[in-house]
Amino acid sequence: MKRRKLRKEVWVVLALCVAGIVLLCLFLFRKRGINPASFSHYKKKFFTVPVEVCADSEDITYEDYRKIDDETSRQYALIHNELKVDGKTGFLYDRDGFLACALGYQFGEVGTRYYVTLESGIVLPLIKTDEKDPKDASDGCKVDINGSVIEFVIDSEIALEYFGTITNGLVLDGNYNNSPYFEGKIIQIERVVQ
Repeated sequence: MKRRKLRKEVWVVLALCVAGIVLLCLFLFRKRGINPASFSHYKKKFFTVPVEVCADSEDITYEDYRKIDDETSRQYALIHNELKVDGKTGFLYDRDGFLACALGYQFGEVGTRYYVTLESGIVLPLIKTDEKDPKDASDGCKVDINGSVIEFVIDSEIALEYFGTITNGLVLDGNYNNSPYFEGKIIQIERVVQ
């Protein structure tokens, strides 16, 4: 009788251990993803150096990451080896949550990371994933026709589903500034030093 009770207790303990391990794995390997609301109270984690604010545009455009298709390029390698697509928002992001974007040549090499602060207090952690064509951004900073500095690199199908459109069929009508999560002119740019 005592032996049966002991076996039952062993099985209970084993079951509890297995349940604990499963819960721990779910916690450790949970999908992080991107929460756009978190940028309004974002805490910078890395040492930075200030960079001149070359333009203060509030326009934030986007491009679909699938348009970057040169398999020999640093951009393609970064996207396919180091970034993840957030299945909820469509943003591409690195291991530290820096959002993929295209920036002009003034912003250095592909893979360079920045904190961009907007006048609304929003802090955007960005990783340069693509470089804007100098024909479009002749000063290496902002696009000549609309003044945009930041161009998110996204999965536009997922982003359209999450953020929607207003009138023209583009995600947020082609300007992320139409969302309160990304509202405001650029007031500070800092390059992350690793």
